[in-house]
Amino acid sequence: MDLIGLHICKKEINGLITNIDGQFPSLDNQAKEYYRVIAKQILFFKYILNAYPHTYAAKVIISDFFNFILDDINESTRYLYLNERSIIENYIRLILKDDAYTTHITSQSFIDLKEQNMSILNEAEYGKIMNEYKISCSFIHGGYKLTDHLVDNFEDCLNGISRISQRTKRNRINQTLDLFKILNKLFILNNKEVVDNSFHRNKPALKYLLGKQYALIS
Repeated sequence: MDLIGLHICKKEINGLITNIDGQFPSLDNQAKEYYRVIAKQILFFKYILNAYPHTYAAKVIISDFFNFILDDINESTRYLYLNERSIIENYIRLILKDDAYTTHITSQSFIDLKEQNMSILNEAEYGKIMNEYKISCSFIHGGYKLTDHLVDNFEDCLNGISRISQRTKRNRINQTLDLFKILNKLFILNNKEVVDNSFHRNKPALKYLLGKQYALIS
């Protein structure tokens, strides 16, 4: 069962990357390996959703990750950050499991995230979550303040976006990969029973999708 589940996972991931490569043949190896990691994230949450089909936040994360890949390919930066923000927010919903945050993630959500995970979330990791969330929000909203003149509004918006756009693609990829690792750790440690049930007798698949350290955690 373990080896069959692992084989299915590898076949699913390779099939998706082959399909993406076929539709976008100009992609370099760096991009394809990046999408391979994201594809593993998608498949991980599909396992969660199969075991817990009414987990709405997991459905949204799966959709967000698919769109995240497409936005990166098409260089639709604003939509990419929109999906990144949604990914962070829905991870937080799954980690905190608080009905108060079903519809809206607030500043209190991040305070709760930090306070409830003090033993497993260090300051550097928390800072990375906050930094990526602030960047995504700034890009989506333009990072500008309304003034009396439309020209000033436009210039402030343009300058805000330009500052964010100075991130190199390699830097952005590294930062988001770090972000996903941190969020995965928090999700698993706050949902051990969910992960165990979703990967029952299939720990090699979990190890393949998220890494050896996460299989050991659960």
